[in-house]
Amino acid sequence: MEASRGRGGLAALWCLGFLGGLAGVAGTHYRYLWRGCYPCHLGQAGYPVSAGDRRPDVDECQVHNGGCQHRCVNTPGSYLCECRPGFRLHADGRTCLVINSCAVGNGGCQHDCVQLTVTQHRCQCRPTFQLQEDGRRCVRRNPCTDRNGGCMHTCQALRGLAHCECHAGYRLAADRKACEDVDECAMGLAQCAHSCLNTHGSFKCVCHAGYELGADGRQCYRIEMEIVNSCEADNGGCSHGCSHSSTGPLCTCPRGYELGEDQKTCIDVDDCADSPCCQQVCTNSPGGYECGCYAGYRLSTDGCGCEDVDECASGRGSCEHHCTNLAGSFQCSCEAGYRLDEDRRGCTPLEMPELDLDSQLPLVRHLPHIAVLRDELPHRFQDDYVGAEEEEAEARGEHTLAEKFVCLDDAFGQDCSLTCDDCRNGGTCLPGLPGCDCPEGWTGLVCNETCPPDTFGKNCSFSCNCQNGGTCDPMTGACRCPPGVSGAHCEDGCPKGFYGKHCRKKCHCANRGRCHRLYGACLCDPGLYGRFCHLTCPPWAFGPGCSEECRCEQRNTRACDRRDGSCSCKAGFRGERCEDECEPGSFGLGCRQTCACPLGAACDPVSGECGKQCPAGYRGKDCDQECPGGTFGVNCSGSCSCWGASCDRVTGQCLCPPGRTGDDCGADCPEGRWGLGCQEICPACEHGATCEPETGACLCRPGYMGSRCQDACPAGWFGPGCQMRCSCANDGHCHPATGHCSCAPGWTGLSCQRACDSGHWGPDCSHTCNCSTGHGSCDAASGLCLCEAGYLGPQCEQQCPQGYFGPGCGQRCQCEHGAACDHVSGACTCPAGWRGTFCERACPAGFFGVDCRSACNCTAAAPCDAVSGSCLCPAGRRGPRCAQTCPAGLYGEDCQHSCLCQNGGTCDPVSGHCTCPEGWAGLACEKACAEGTFGTGCKERCACRQGATCHHVTGSCLCPPGWRGSQCENACPQGWFGEACAQRCHCPPGAACHHISGECRCPPGFTGPGCEQACPPGTFGESCGQKCQCPGKNQACHPASGACVWAAGFHGTGCGLRCPPGRFGPGCEQLCGCVNGGSCDAATGACRCPAGFLGPDCSLACPQGRFGPSCAHVCKCGQGAACNPVTGTCTCPAGRTGIHCEHSCPQNRFGLGCEHVCSCRNGGLCHPANGSCSCGLGWMGTLCELACPAGRYGAACRLECSCRNNGTCEPATGACRCRPGFYGQACEHLCPPGFHGAGCQGACECQQGAPCHPVSGQCLCPAGFHGQFCERGCEPGSFGEGCHQQCDCESGVPCDPITGHCLCPPGRMGATCDLDCRGGLFGPGCALRCDCGGGADCDPITGQCHCVDGYTGPTCRQGGPPQLPESLSPTPGPAASPSASHGSAPRLGSGTEKH
Repeated sequence: MEASRGRGGLAALWCLGFLGGLAGVAGTHYRYLWRGCYPCHLGQAGYPVSAGDRRPDVDECQVHNGGCQHRCVNTPGSYLCECRPGFRLHADGRTCLVINSCAVGNGGCQHDCVQLTVTQHRCQCRPTFQLQEDGRRCVRRNPCTDRNGGCMHTCQALRGLAHCECHAGYRLAADRKACEDVDECAMGLAQCAHSCLNTHGSFKCVCHAGYELGADGRQCYRIEMEIVNSCEADNGGCSHGCSHSSTGPLCTCPRGYELGEDQKTCIDVDDCADSPCCQQVCTNSPGGYECGCYAGYRLSTDGCGCEDVDECASGRGSCEHHCTNLAGSFQCSCEAGYRLDEDRRGCTPLEMPELDLDSQLPLVRHLPHIAVLRDELPHRFQDDYVGAEEEEAEARGEHTLAEKFVCLDDAFGQDCSLTCDDCRNGGTCLPGLPGCDCPEGWTGLVCNETCPPDTFGKNCSFSCNCQNGGTCDPMTGACRCPPGVSGAHCEDGCPKGFYGKHCRKKCHCANRGRCHRLYGACLCDPGLYGRFCHLTCPPWAFGPGCSEECRCEQRNTRACDRRDGSCSCKAGFRGERCEDECEPGSFGLGCRQTCACPLGAACDPVSGECGKQCPAGYRGKDCDQECPGGTFGVNCSGSCSCWGASCDRVTGQCLCPPGRTGDDCGADCPEGRWGLGCQEICPACEHGATCEPETGACLCRPGYMGSRCQDACPAGWFGPGCQMRCSCANDGHCHPATGHCSCAPGWTGLSCQRACDSGHWGPDCSHTCNCSTGHGSCDAASGLCLCEAGYLGPQCEQQCPQGYFGPGCGQRCQCEHGAACDHVSGACTCPAGWRGTFCERACPAGFFGVDCRSACNCTAAAPCDAVSGSCLCPAGRRGPRCAQTCPAGLYGEDCQHSCLCQNGGTCDPVSGHCTCPEGWAGLACEKACAEGTFGTGCKERCACRQGATCHHVTGSCLCPPGWRGSQCENACPQGWFGEACAQRCHCPPGAACHHISGECRCPPGFTGPGCEQACPPGTFGESCGQKCQCPGKNQACHPASGACVWAAGFHGTGCGLRCPPGRFGPGCEQLCGCVNGGSCDAATGACRCPAGFLGPDCSLACPQGRFGPSCAHVCKCGQGAACNPVTGTCTCPAGRTGIHCEHSCPQNRFGLGCEHVCSCRNGGLCHPANGSCSCGLGWMGTLCELACPAGRYGAACRLECSCRNNGTCEPATGACRCRPGFYGQACEHLCPPGFHGAGCQGACECQQGAPCHPVSGQCLCPAGFHGQFCERGCEPGSFGEGCHQQCDCESGVPCDPITGHCLCPPGRMGATCDLDCRGGLFGPGCALRCDCGGGADCDPITGQCHCVDGYTGPTCRQGGPPQLPESLSPTPGPAASPSASHGSAPRLGSGTEKH
């Protein structure tokens, strides 16, 4: 028993040692080897060997930490591996894998968790939220804090979005950010009694004359006033005529003048700008104009056209020989034999020498001269020279042309007033030419005249060749044909008065008029009409067919030209349409006559009669007309020099308008001053703005606005007055002055609408990305390289390190067996011999190489190397394809071992085991068969008798001498003896011969011919001749001596005793060799075997499945059960029961005889043999006592849950149980808006359109609301989300419940409403602009004007300071009373005011 216990303890220790050794070597499958060791024969590892052994439990964790990577926990009879926080247990039960930090409690983030590395993450908020300082919680972002949300006026945050609103009087523009003025007048919102005037952000009601606006700002009430002539004081402020009206003085201007912008001052009209009738030169004059002609022409009698002066008609133009008249000039020429002198007049014989300068000829050569003369009189070369012709001219009274000059330098023209700069129509100056060199089609001194009819080209020197009344182009000479005529030279037409194919038919038109080339219909010349063109145009009609109406002022016109419609004015009138009177100092037809009236006396423009002399500043027949603007003094003869300003009509002193100063009003007000006389001080304009000198308003630089340019343009506006809308998109900022967009990082383009390309980043995409091409792109905003999957590094220049792949190289490769892992996708590139997604499977048998695509080419079903494909020959075969067996004498792998077999033995080519020939045995066949055996394997027993041996090979008996036969059973035949009975006896005949020795007589006890037989019983001695004398029946005598001996099987003194058990033979001297309880025959020693055994010595038990005597019965036990070889009784294995072991153990029982009770929990099934527990779905542990840990399910909890958003999975099936607020197969969806709770079954009950929390259903109130259902607005003094923020406004001032902006009452402004309205502003938040005139201030609360200085009315624009009596009033001058600009103040009548 002790020995048994000792052996059992050794077995248990061996079991533990074996486990510990494996754990130390491999470090894997520790638990499963442990389980495999359970059936140690004498006890389970980890427990005492037997029930009586009470030693403590074995702590497996002390040996190599139980194989656990992190922490080992010992349990009774087993152990468990556990992992540190942040890790989870792998399926092998010992390795710990890192848990993504976002997978645990969403990383502590309120919204989204972004995994950066396996162990690092960052929290990210949903749109419209921003991360708080703790890096985890999210609060709703107020979009209005960023540039006022892009709003022009006010911004409100609703549900995380910016909503723009406008001040009163404005509405949102189409972009929902800018504010546009509402035209209340056009939309009918003003409800004004009389008329309405729209203003920025508001409107203003205006009443008709004689009415004033009521207190409501809309109704109009009549004003009872005494009507006073508004022109009495200072002519109503008018510079010329003034007439009284109900609205005040109405200024008028005489002909030739028009009212200026102030509607009081008359400004001279440039009559020449309206294309008057002047053919060549038009000179504007105050109130009219006058036509003139170039040198060489004179004014026609109509006062408009110009006629050529024929200089040759008067004294040959002072030419000595011949004079040729030219258009606007003349030319002298000489007879044959003469040449023209340098004076271009005189002629000199060709042989005549030139005279000296001191001769009496009237020629001074060193003075400049003109080559073409245009006058009738000779030039005045020297003051002391008077020629005869000049004296004659004086006598004729023709010496009145004082404009005959000799021009100096580059001047030319009649009065030397023209220079090269006066050349027109492309004309240029050439050296030596006194005038302009004109291009084709132009002529005249300054190239301002077209070529005369029938001429064209350079200098108009070519004659036209146009036929049939055609006219030619003055530049090219191309013919312009009359109606009905065509052809390059108008040759395709009939002469005037004819028509038809051959122009032989006469036209039936008056005055041989032209008719149609084919049909003969009359084509009337201008001034004629009728079927036959026989009628002249009626009065006031002109042109072809009299189709045009004359534009002449008929009352001032004598006649209208029937051909061209030109007007012939009556005496005293002038102008293209005779619309103007003669200018002062001229009269008569065409106003060509000059008045001879004394200074200050008016001249009748028709007759020239002189009227009375008017005082300074007036004119007209009755001196009732003031001097026109720009003139002053007696007869209005003085011209003002006031830089466009009016002057005093009497003294000529300049009356500077507001903003101008100086004697001639030529200077602006000095910096900082404005207004009349520059007496006002400019306001403090900001940001470089200047003060407008007329009105004092600040002229803001682009980008600023406000009364003092104090405000920068609101977001989205730019330019002068901030009137231009920015076009910058995507959060781009526009320059308030230029509107140029400064794009936000990531955008570029004129309007920031183009995203940065992949190679640029930053504001306006101005920075170049520095990321490796193709391996990553840079963040358009920050420039940080966003690496493609498989790359990392600051510039994405590095591939993922070996063993990692994917975005940020954050995923670990799962490739096995040294496979390469693609750094981008993680795909495994398997080495030769492996396959599968992770190269986890070896090539199947018969295939090798990359992807196991190659088939092995080996014979005899030999496998091949999975990598190279080389055949792996089994032992006993060789060759490239394992087609050859090992040659004789060799065996083993690659036939490299030599056989050791002897005596002709053959060795197995695989194992080298010797197969011995017959008669041989031993490992190397080195031993002959043992004596008594022979044949193959020496398994046959020899059957030789007489103690003969047999041949170890053939089994043939080797008989001793004297014996023969196959079994040596026969003695030698008579006569023979010895070895092989080969010797012949030499005994006498009849004598016995001993078959062994050959002796001729038998030895005592033997008989027979060859002495081969023992004496028969009862005889002995020689020749068996003596009788035995033994008394006992169980005695026998010795055949030789006759002595009495015991018979076989008996002993004792009388041989009466049988041999005791275990002994046999004569005298029971031999011991039986029977085992297993077998008995032997007392005489022969043959064994008699008991039931269950057989064999010569009963040493063999019955073979399995048999029992009983001679193992003759067949067992009926079930498979695996042991059968008693004696009785056939079944011995059942563990887990089986029944007579024949036909039943398994009943439920909850196990072990041998089902005597143990199962301890499996939670429905686990125990193994009927060893009691090990097979756990149901969702349970684990040796006794199924542990539920699946979080995140695992299924059999043995080996499967990982796929639930997201912290959903838990059902441990048996893995079905996800979603947390409230989520749904979906993997809990991947948030509850849709309006639902919450478990399974998203709860409906939100929030008001104000507020969403609810998907988990709790709590209403997420927008800013400005609170309460369980967001049903209550913020209490006064609070605002924002949850109404938790307190307003920072002056006491009693409410704030916007959403933004917290203080809603200032009328008259207050500022962030906290702590400031009074600035001057000129009133109303809530001081957002309205006062509209008070006369220097009045407005009430900051109501906006009502507080009039001063005698002004009245709702806007203090009526009335004014009291006027001084006329005798005390100062002389009107530049500093005239301001009331002049408003007219006289109406005096209130005695009537009561009507309401």
